[in-house]
Amino acid sequence: MKTEIKTVLTRLGFDEPTLIQKKTSELIKEGASCVALAKTGTGKTLAYALPALEKVEPGRPNSLVIFAPTTELAVQIRHAIDPFINALCLTGITLVGAGNRKRQEDNLKKKHPEVVVATPGRFFDFFSSNRITLNQIKTLVIDEADDILEFSKMELLSSLGQNLPADAQILLFGATESEITQKAVELFARDFTIIDVRSEQTTTVKNCFLQVDNPHKMDFIQRLMRLAHFKGMLFFDSNQTMMRFAGILGHTKTKFGLLANEFGKQKREDALSDFKAGRTKLLLATDLAARGLDIPGVTYVVNYDIPSDGNTYLHRAGRTGRMGASGYVVSLGDDHDLRDLRKLLGKTVELERVYFAGNKLDSKPPQKKNEKADEKSKSTSIVPPKKKKHRKKQNKNKGYHPHYLKKKEQK
Repeated sequence: MKTEIKTVLTRLGFDEPTLIQKKTSELIKEGASCVALAKTGTGKTLAYALPALEKVEPGRPNSLVIFAPTTELAVQIRHAIDPFINALCLTGITLVGAGNRKRQEDNLKKKHPEVVVATPGRFFDFFSSNRITLNQIKTLVIDEADDILEFSKMELLSSLGQNLPADAQILLFGATESEITQKAVELFARDFTIIDVRSEQTTTVKNCFLQVDNPHKMDFIQRLMRLAHFKGMLFFDSNQTMMRFAGILGHTKTKFGLLANEFGKQKREDALSDFKAGRTKLLLATDLAARGLDIPGVTYVVNYDIPSDGNTYLHRAGRTGRMGASGYVVSLGDDHDLRDLRKLLGKTVELERVYFAGNKLDSKPPQKKNEKADEKSKSTSIVPPKKKKHRKKQNKNKGYHPHYLKKKEQK
């Protein structure tokens, strides 16, 4: 490992490489094309970036290209690898659909960046206009490879990979298997080394189910927010459901952030910034908006809707418990949802029923009122209750009333 990279790792407090980093480093430096699978939050970004950056020659534009499925993930990757790019005296740029196209084109022409982080759509836009050529690319990384197909066409990726120079390498990194990882040899017409460390990685995340019907989900979410050390992401299956829920939640005193597809780049960045800084402790998101996001300190992932497939569940769960931290995944639903979720997860995830117990979640069902009364009667003598004096009530209703519900006083 180059001295410049070691210095940055020490400054950032990364003392020991993670398992996926250990398993892939030498293979990537030797030029092998790899399919690497590891659980979310286990250091995959640096696993491919550091050995790939070591091979980049200054002055060779577009030699390292990294694909990310979404704008947010592309920006996150660039932020994570920037200290190493700068230390090696290289130049990096980000090409995303949400950014200014003219500015990005100028950066490609004037900066001649060795490192390009891009979303597929914007990359192929510039590629088709010959701003990036095949013979320039020495290493092509497809991050979140299991998700990338939702955002790009398989034929374009396959054609790009098959036409790269013979000495170029392709790196597919993801948390779960998909068509692109399972058929990598066929799609890209080259041999791949498979590295799968998922079974060797331990998890500190507790997977829970909290039974509730739809009308009371709002109450349960607000109760979850009162739990100790709560910092959570609330996931929805559709943008429509999320926006409807946000409209209702907006009429309460609850502070929250929102990652909506129709929001502009700045508004989404502000929501992420507020959440990361702790100014809000609840972030509403759909799966498309939150793919691969690495947000420090997320203690709870809450499923408002039960995911439609196991991979989606694992991706949501991966937003908490990152780099060995503890976390909870709490799914809300009724008996039918519980059965569906158990069938969906099978034996891959241990699911536990939980209940509210003060400022924490407990696996023991709460005692019913009559049971508590029976226990109390056994331990105390029966004393007739004192008669309370009836006093005239003043200020009858002291609850909170929004200003628009108050009646004007008659003069």
